[in-house]
Amino acid sequence: QGLAQAAFTSSSPASPNPNFVISKRMPGSSSSSSSGSSSSSSSSSSSGGSIAAAPKPSKPAWAPFVAAASAAIVELSIMQPLDVVKTRMHLQGAGVQTGDNFGGTWAAIQGIRRSEGTLGLWRGFVPGLCVVIPRRGFKFLFYDAFVGLVWKGDKGKAPFCHAMLAGSLAGGAEACVITPIECVKIAMQSEKAPSGSGAKPTGTLAFAGAMLKTGGITSLYSGLAATVAKHMAHSCFYFATFHEAKKLAPKGSVSPQQRVAWDLAAGFAAGCAAATANNPFDVVKTRQQVGAASAVSSHAVAKEFSASRRSAVAWVVELVKTEGPQALYKGYVAKVARLGPGSAVIFCIYEQLMALF
Repeated sequence: QGLAQAAFTSSSPASPNPNFVISKRMPGSSSSSSSGSSSSSSSSSSSGGSIAAAPKPSKPAWAPFVAAASAAIVELSIMQPLDVVKTRMHLQGAGVQTGDNFGGTWAAIQGIRRSEGTLGLWRGFVPGLCVVIPRRGFKFLFYDAFVGLVWKGDKGKAPFCHAMLAGSLAGGAEACVITPIECVKIAMQSEKAPSGSGAKPTGTLAFAGAMLKTGGITSLYSGLAATVAKHMAHSCFYFATFHEAKKLAPKGSVSPQQRVAWDLAAGFAAGCAAATANNPFDVVKTRQQVGAASAVSSHAVAKEFSASRRSAVAWVVELVKTEGPQALYKGYVAKVARLGPGSAVIFCIYEQLMALF
């Protein structure tokens, strides 16, 4: 009985038993200790820099479009003459009565300037802008979206095969958007108007109206298959080459000047790779699309090509059969001279603008 009473007394709240007091204080003491420990740990971790930095806020979904479109305007303003030369050289060769038959890129620049004036090298600049703004904008926007689907890590460090796949998908989607404007641009660049004749070049709306009137909406989608193939090949190597080249850049902190230099070098490599991959499809695309402008009475080149319309495969066979495989690389020097430096400019400006978002 005495033992029972003692036990009851020791378990009573009024008991001065120090064990009871300690046990009541333990939770608070533990919390305080834990808090202090956590605070100390947090403080030391923070001072030691071991805690990962908070993730940067994601960039707006429209940022790639704006950055790429802005870069494209600058690039075309510099490189337009070479784009005109490339188009003219695509439309010359064996059996082409209206071809210029220029001996090379520099000869083409001089020949166009002599016969059509300096402005002849800037034909199709307005529709060219209407092409490059959505073309580059959607190219980079679609690539950003597709690479995010096929690669869950850092987009800039996506493996080569993943970047190629995302680029191909982006190029195909982009082509479906810009083909109508591309048709008008090709029609304008291929039109010839002697500088002393007083004849004014046909305007953008006049070309578009004539094409719609005679061929309907389908005329603006001439060469769609070749255009899709061209842009898939282009973007496939364009983005993959750029990001692979950037992986060679020195690790760690680099100066802004070094970063710009690497963007320029990687962009140049990307442009050369893309030009090499897409040139055969570009030659075929140009020949298919120029015929859609045959309704314009002064466009002799369009009339000639409209009389011999062929599928993309048929054009490839015809060119290789009559002029050899090198015919698929007509205008290659002009294309590389434009896309190499032009892509360096585009990627450099794009990367700088994206860093602002």
